[in-house]
Amino acid sequence: MFDRINKTEEDLMIAAIERIMTREVTESDLGDCFPTMDDLNDSNHIISGKVSVLFVDIRDSTKLSQEFPKEQLVKIYRSYIRTVVQAIRHSDGEVRDFMGDGILAVFLDNECGKSEDKAVCAARYITTVIDKLLNPVLNKHLNYRISCGIGIHTGDVSLSKVGMKGKEQDDNSENEFGVAWIGNSTNLACKQSGAVNSGTIFICKSTYAELSDINKKNSWQKVRLLNGKNTLEGYVSKKYYLPLDEEHEACISTVMKGEENDLLSIIEKKTCEIQAKSSELSILQKELKSKDLILTKKEKQLNIREELLNRREYQLYCEIVESGHCKKDYVISMGQDFWEENLKYAIDTGAKIGKDEHKVKQDLSYAMVSIYEYLNLYDKAYDFLVEQAKGHSWLHFFTVQNIVGKVKYCSRLLSAVKNRLEEYNLSPYYQNEFEKIKKWLEEYNKQ
Repeated sequence: MFDRINKTEEDLMIAAIERIMTREVTESDLGDCFPTMDDLNDSNHIISGKVSVLFVDIRDSTKLSQEFPKEQLVKIYRSYIRTVVQAIRHSDGEVRDFMGDGILAVFLDNECGKSEDKAVCAARYITTVIDKLLNPVLNKHLNYRISCGIGIHTGDVSLSKVGMKGKEQDDNSENEFGVAWIGNSTNLACKQSGAVNSGTIFICKSTYAELSDINKKNSWQKVRLLNGKNTLEGYVSKKYYLPLDEEHEACISTVMKGEENDLLSIIEKKTCEIQAKSSELSILQKELKSKDLILTKKEKQLNIREELLNRREYQLYCEIVESGHCKKDYVISMGQDFWEENLKYAIDTGAKIGKDEHKVKQDLSYAMVSIYEYLNLYDKAYDFLVEQAKGHSWLHFFTVQNIVGKVKYCSRLLSAVKNRLEEYNLSPYYQNEFEKIKKWLEEYNKQ
């Protein structure tokens, strides 16, 4: 044990970091096969290309250790992992990580087919053998059935060797290297897996677009699922089994993650309800003209319900955008497209309840300023800073300094701040804050 970091360790670390930071980053194409650890150099070199990432994990796995002793647990995990690895290998994929009870696999385009088809075939293979081969055996011996969700995402990734060589002058010290997967496909595949119930496969839109006839597109249902505060768009298929030479009855787990929160289905259901009520009212108007007051009352109720539904939908997208405020790691992990897409949804749904685009942007300006700051998109952050000055209830001096310092201009913002001060509709505290910001901007503009 030790109670300090000595100078030798400090110098070793600083030298290593300096080498990494000062060396040029080189890049090469991934090609049609994955590199081995020996193929990768311990350098600033990345190998990039398109892959399909598959992630599968067991539902309620934390309860397993409470229900079974370790002698039975090892049998469950080894059987499950052996089954999944065979499915992935048979589908020309490679297992790249075991994450607790989760298994991460990757697939490439090559002469054997497209990565999307191979990943989906592997997912179908997994659901088939778990329900029809593995679960009957587990049920027989342990009175237990495995429940899994599977997520697949296709996109560009970059690979780089990371870690550290063995200690110098110590031949018995092993090298500690791994491969870093840079890109959001792995993270999204994990989120998709966690958003669906047992026996369900979730694929992203880019995976679905490239599917061949072997994985029929009419077997998939378009969904938009809510997983916590994340909105996941894509396609799902439930119990999409592969045929077996000798068919077996499925032995399906009753463990469910919970009701899958399909936002599209909710909206469509509510729309159908409203349409049904409208049709009903139309018929009643023809048959019961003498009851105009009753019909008018019911029509008002329908309008109120529709208005409420639109307001709830608008609030949902606002909450998603606002969830990125002051959460740097979360903002970066979700990426620019996610935030801009949900901003667009907020603008579109805001129009349904009488909010114009500028009003929506002003409502969400503080969150979008924060999001674009974290993404280093300072020109866009500045645009929303102007919207915030025009119509939001507050503006922070230090945020203004940071963004203006990055973009090197401030005329539109200064004009917006001046106009807002003339309206005199701010709280006393922020009236003073705007005065301070105005003074600083005027001085900056003179430079």
